[in-house]
Amino acid sequence: MKIPVALLVLLLLVAPCLIHVAYAAGHPPRSKHFSSIFSFGNSYADTGNFVRLAAPIVPVIPFNNSPYGDTFFHRPTGRASNGRIVLDFIAEALGLPFVPPSLDKAQNFSNGANFAVVGATALDLAYFLQNNITSVPPFNSSFSVQIGWFEQLMPSLCNTTKGCKNYMAKSLFVMGEFGGNDYVFLLAANKTVKQTKAYVPAVVNAITAGVERLIKLGAKHLVVPGNLPTGCIPIMLTLYASPNASDYDHHGCLKKLNGLALYHNDLLRRHVRELRSKYPYTKIAYADYYEPVVAFLHKPSNFGFAGKTALVACCGAGGRYNYNATAACGLPGATACADPAAAVNWDGIHLTESAYSYIAKGWLHGPFAKPPILRLARH
Repeated sequence: MKIPVALLVLLLLVAPCLIHVAYAAGHPPRSKHFSSIFSFGNSYADTGNFVRLAAPIVPVIPFNNSPYGDTFFHRPTGRASNGRIVLDFIAEALGLPFVPPSLDKAQNFSNGANFAVVGATALDLAYFLQNNITSVPPFNSSFSVQIGWFEQLMPSLCNTTKGCKNYMAKSLFVMGEFGGNDYVFLLAANKTVKQTKAYVPAVVNAITAGVERLIKLGAKHLVVPGNLPTGCIPIMLTLYASPNASDYDHHGCLKKLNGLALYHNDLLRRHVRELRSKYPYTKIAYADYYEPVVAFLHKPSNFGFAGKTALVACCGAGGRYNYNATAACGLPGATACADPAAAVNWDGIHLTESAYSYIAKGWLHGPFAKPPILRLARH
């Protein structure tokens, strides 16, 4: 059932109060259930893998430059935001350390590892190449590949059948999101939105197969997020701008692109329900990125966001949506807005720390994760 936008706004505003009550001591107590977090995904979850993976090939990586990370970390960390992302807020709420990137071999992974990579897809690179889609970056960091990295790490985390079973049962697995990049690369290959929709079942099947693979490895608690409203993202509004006002909704978002995301999310929710039925002793939460972003656009001032620039990137180099691919955030010519906390979007693609904070609270307490993560932790 779709929750009315007005109710979403109210719940998002109430969530910080719940957090304050639960963690009034200043630091949340260490999770009584989860001892580790394992994360998979793309740039909405990456905490430093891409900058390590791409360093030998890409001479200039924007995420390695200020103002990325300036708000909280006071330096770039490889996160595609001005500060913390959803995964960081989840770790904080569970009393666990920030989840380190798996490619940072100097890290201790006993409390978890993050395998997410900027640009990662649900479908393997081979799938795109077999379908003559060459708009995909050359890094093979798909969901399947990331699970392979996790499998390689497992022997260092546990070494007996019983030990691994207990370790996995006390771990939280967060999946993404996945799918957004798949559709971006398909659209970049001159596919229409209608043609791209034909690939949604394959994308969702790949996500489902990955989740099931982790369950068979012993995962007992999983969070599976859907896609954001793609038609509300500055880069997409810039690249696919239309002269027809009828192509936009009342928020100023592109309706067809949002329809693609909704189709993906509906199908993914259906698959999550099927997985719950197939694995009744495994707890799987579907987490929503779409509805909270719509709530930000519906009543931006209620969250401290500037209404007139709710669709405009904080960090960029001008243009209607402050997105310019030739002068993207982190590159010469781009500057950040004076108050990132008042912006929904950070760099034309990713969200600000403030936006991620509200989304995380909605995932932890509801209504944007079913069941909410903190309830998942009690089972």
